[in-house]
Amino acid sequence: MKFSDALAPIDDVGEKVMGTTEEYVKKADDVILGRVMRVMDHAPAFVTLKALADAGGISASLSSIVSHPETFTGLDMALDIPTMTFEIWTLICVFQALSLAKSALASNANELSQSDITALALSNVVAARAIGSTNPLRDTILVALVSGYALRNNDSAGAITIHSTSLQLMSSFTTVLSVLGTVAWISAKIPLLADSASIIGLLGLVSYHVMATREGNGTVKMFVNAGILFGMLLGAMEGGFDLSLTPENVMKTIGRLGTAYVAYEGIDRFRAAVMD
Repeated sequence: MKFSDALAPIDDVGEKVMGTTEEYVKKADDVILGRVMRVMDHAPAFVTLKALADAGGISASLSSIVSHPETFTGLDMALDIPTMTFEIWTLICVFQALSLAKSALASNANELSQSDITALALSNVVAARAIGSTNPLRDTILVALVSGYALRNNDSAGAITIHSTSLQLMSSFTTVLSVLGTVAWISAKIPLLADSASIIGLLGLVSYHVMATREGNGTVKMFVNAGILFGMLLGAMEGGFDLSLTPENVMKTIGRLGTAYVAYEGIDRFRAAVMD
């Protein structure tokens, strides 16, 4: 018997062992390591989302979500935006967490591209930085620009998907804050306007009417406008009406009527987009 013939059974066993080992390693790659690597692909967005939630006082458990919308306020604006509307940041975090989880756990490959993940991470960083900022107008404008970048360049500003919704909400909301903050900032530099809150408010309403009624607003942007305007309308109705004809009350009444009109326009456009 040749020596090679004597080793043949051992070679067969070795080949079977190697083949089986490679098969299990491949399965481990697909089932475990592949998943781990894909989760790590999303790590920048997960980490910065956690930082944003921590900065905004947003936390979640199996039974509830705790939020502190007042954390996100602090910007001087031409109109009073109700604190409750800042709950939108909780929605932003929830939608983004769902998007990242869906992409990382998809059966075949990541649903988010690396540029999508980078856009989410960078938006989270600038949004977290804006909370408690010493220059809130500058940082809010920066959030609006950065969060809208991916939407503008991917032509996804109007399409509603689980992956685009968080940035659409962030961009739409911070754009409103930026415009109203800019109106207040410019008005403060003009002596004739600086001490007239009623006139600044009317300028804010005119600016908001332009934003709410412009052509090209997507459904998410309409939803954000409708929510903010509804909150503003409720705030304007608080305390009842004083029908005395003093200059202060006349201006206040004009402001309330203007708020009601802009709110009607914004809410009706959202209704038409959803129902018609």
